[in-house]
Amino acid sequence: MAYTGNKIAHFRKKNGLTQEDIRQEVYKQTGKKFRQGTISSWENGKTAPDMDILSVLASILRVSVDDLYDRPGPEIEDIMTADLIRFKDGLAEAQGLFAQQNAKEAYQHMEALCIEMLKKMNTISGSYEKVQAQLRAVREITRM
Repeated sequence: MAYTGNKIAHFRKKNGLTQEDIRQEVYKQTGKKFRQGTISSWENGKTAPDMDILSVLASILRVSVDDLYDRPGPEIEDIMTADLIRFKDGLAEAQGLFAQQNAKEAYQHMEALCIEMLKKMNTISGSYEKVQAQLRAVREITRM
């Protein structure tokens, strides 16, 4: 599934526009100037456009604001459920190793599992931050 930034890039390319074209068109419509890397930053998901810019961006790209947002589907939920099951099974395996008096191997197994879980949590945290930015943008739209 494409993230909001990927969607900006997708629709930009679909309309045959460059990042510079977007930057200039946003300036024409809003009077706001952006650094050269701003559009790239949006497309890479590092930052998100402000709400007032988002609606202008949507019109430039000939899409609705909603089209630029992620809608997590059931496949995301399935992946997360599969991860939780895998982590639960990994913990059960480590418990089994401890029960067999194999503390060193159990520790190594737990360490690897914790590293994997932390990486997954980092990914989820990044997604959460993007969703928070999107919610702020939606709140700004509703205030208009």
